[in-house]
Amino acid sequence: MWYKFDNYESSSGVEATVYKVSTEERTKYKCSEWILHTRTRSSGSYEDKQKQNETIRKARQLFEGTFYNDWYGTNAYTNLNDYTKFSPLEKGISIIASNSIEKLSQIENCLAGYKNEVSDSFANMNIESMKELLKTKDPSIMLYNSLMPFLVAILEYFYGQCFADFIKYDTNARNLLIDEKLKIGIADVIAILQKENSLEQIIAQSYNFQNLDSINKAYKKYLSIDVMSILSERKKVNRKIIRVLVKIQEILDARHRFVHELDINYNLTKQAYLDYIATVECAILLTVESFKQKGLKIEIDH
Repeated sequence: MWYKFDNYESSSGVEATVYKVSTEERTKYKCSEWILHTRTRSSGSYEDKQKQNETIRKARQLFEGTFYNDWYGTNAYTNLNDYTKFSPLEKGISIIASNSIEKLSQIENCLAGYKNEVSDSFANMNIESMKELLKTKDPSIMLYNSLMPFLVAILEYFYGQCFADFIKYDTNARNLLIDEKLKIGIADVIAILQKENSLEQIIAQSYNFQNLDSINKAYKKYLSIDVMSILSERKKVNRKIIRVLVKIQEILDARHRFVHELDINYNLTKQAYLDYIATVECAILLTVESFKQKGLKIEIDH
């Protein structure tokens, strides 16, 4: 199994297996009793496809014979022109954005079929004053409040990791590192030397990616991207027109109050939480669009 972790080269890797084929397969492929089977997934990167071609070429040099490519036919190598070659930065952002949106989708799917009998009983009460009183005992409201930090974790991961990749791979951002005044402890220096940490991650850790002002400061300085301006757009989210920036700030504030003060928003409904999920996804997509405007090719799987 070959898999290159550096610079996001592989997305699926290349497998190579020697095995004995059946009589039926020997007849179908006109091959010998033992074959070398190489495999990379359709989602494999350009580099994965390239490595698979190299593996087959090397095997033919050593053992001769023919090979069959189930996409291109007999003795036909994978045509690399059929696959887009992404830069490490493009691949990094694509992976980070895809992972962020996938996690949002997973929590949305969990909540889509969620029901609680106690919550339903409270909601169906006819006496409004009693209904308001029992909100404090509603387990669903507690669940939705406890999930607010999850949304902030997605935002922190997306903005923090994209920033770290930019200062690692973008030439303009790296040039600005020269002027960075940052004290690094001996423990961090050792971690960098032992490749347990990186300078980019340490610099990223000096910013608070749970805070819009801090995010904007980092992105404006190194990426020349005004996150505040991008998120100030009015967008339709779940059939409502909202200003994304305002809703994102609501999420950040709600998380802070819940974590540090155990402040519960008893008006937080299932639909309101689903709207927050959609808002975070909208913020990610708006930011990715700003990356594309810098000339980056980004693909999001969702």
